[in-house]
Amino acid sequence: MTNRRPRPARTLVRRAGLVAAVAAALTAFGTAGAHAAPNPDIKTPDANSSVDLLGQLTQLPIIRDLLPKPGTGNGRTGCDRVIQIGDSTSVGVDDAARVPTPGDRLTAQYQRVGARTVTLDALGGRSIVERVNGEPNAADATAAHLAKGERGCWVIAMGVNDAANIAVGSRVNADQRIDRIMTQLRGQPVLWPTVSTTPAASNKAYNAAAMRGFNDALRRATSRYPNLAVYDWAAHANANLFSDGIHYTAAGTAQRNARFADALATAYPNPSPTTPRMNWIA
Repeated sequence: MTNRRPRPARTLVRRAGLVAAVAAALTAFGTAGAHAAPNPDIKTPDANSSVDLLGQLTQLPIIRDLLPKPGTGNGRTGCDRVIQIGDSTSVGVDDAARVPTPGDRLTAQYQRVGARTVTLDALGGRSIVERVNGEPNAADATAAHLAKGERGCWVIAMGVNDAANIAVGSRVNADQRIDRIMTQLRGQPVLWPTVSTTPAASNKAYNAAAMRGFNDALRRATSRYPNLAVYDWAAHANANLFSDGIHYTAAGTAQRNARFADALATAYPNPSPTTPRMNWIA
């Protein structure tokens, strides 16, 4: 008869704590839906909606505290190639003029978590629909990369200008804008960070309500696209990271680069990614 090595007490305690936490969260989730006043952060499913239970549970603090946190730098992604499509908030994020420390730049951060090839396609003023001075919008840029046969993990750092354009009267809503990107990327891993500004933005179309509206649409999109993970960058974008309420300081850009990379590793860890490990990353 072989002697089985006893499992370390710390492992047993950790697992027991996790099970207890999940059980408590499930109880809280069910109780809140049945008896308590609605929590605005927890959406109760109805007969006409599709809700990812895991995604909803990750909004509960008791579960969120157990999940990997972007910014820790410990994760590794299965994404060999990363293509980031962005607007002016992504312009220069790989350049010495904007990010003085080489290790803080976008390519270095994606390589830190395991990517080998990084492509950055960013233009000032870019949105998903509108074109500025005839330059390609984000939907055009995505199509162009696909036409060249490029495949990989996509980071769609878009939405700030879209939210503002919607706020001033665009007839193309946030859901339709997101669809213009995601329908092109079916079957490929996508990470889409939420968007944020501050009251310091001189153009009041870039207001908090407009950004929340776009971020709400991103949450809805996770039920339509199983290859989509949303990282809630807006939850971490403190006012002191911004230079003008819309764009970021050098320190803010460095933090954003690092958090995007860690979110990619959290959503699409080793081995090779197919669908995200979770569709909402807090």
